[in-house]
Amino acid sequence: MALFEKHPSYILGIWKIEESISQLLSLLCKGENDLFFLQDCKAESRKKEWLVTRVLLWNLLGEETIIAHYPDGRPYLPDRPDLSVSISHTHNYVAVYCAEEEPVGIDIEYRSPRVMKIKNRFLTENELAMIDPAFELEHLLICWCAKETLFKLIHEEHIDFREHLHIKPFSYREKGEIEVWETKTKQSKNFTLSFRVTPSFVLTFNR
Repeated sequence: MALFEKHPSYILGIWKIEESISQLLSLLCKGENDLFFLQDCKAESRKKEWLVTRVLLWNLLGEETIIAHYPDGRPYLPDRPDLSVSISHTHNYVAVYCAEEEPVGIDIEYRSPRVMKIKNRFLTENELAMIDPAFELEHLLICWCAKETLFKLIHEEHIDFREHLHIKPFSYREKGEIEVWETKTKQSKNFTLSFRVTPSFVLTFNR
């Protein structure tokens, strides 16, 4: 299953992994680099995520393209210097986000109660106070995705999610925008993030 969005300023794809490795391979033209990676990678789930990422990009861009990585791990597209890219994956889902302007960030998380156990590690007391008890899991997942997205946007090391990444209080809803900012850099950058809550996953990305 795949969902695609194409707007004047960005393109976004989400793929639910339901195919076998052979089915995913059939959707791509396989070069030597592809085969080397698949031979070296032991985990089947990792192979599928790797293949789906490239299938998503092919569907979004209309062509196959190389995905390279900066020393800090951030992905980029050598064949498409006009586009910045961010990639996220969670249990059986992959999300790819491309935009013409930097920086870009996206995060996707499947709906799991595990976030309840770590809420005190990534949210401040003020942020915890805004969580709607009627939708605690969903509200917490939006916040987690938002801080993960913000982490990708600022490209800094040694980030403390409670100390350096911040969310302006917002009421729970299934779709909307929130304001986030960081206090790790001297610039203290601000961003607007879009968020969506679905029955299967939560998604955030910058606009």
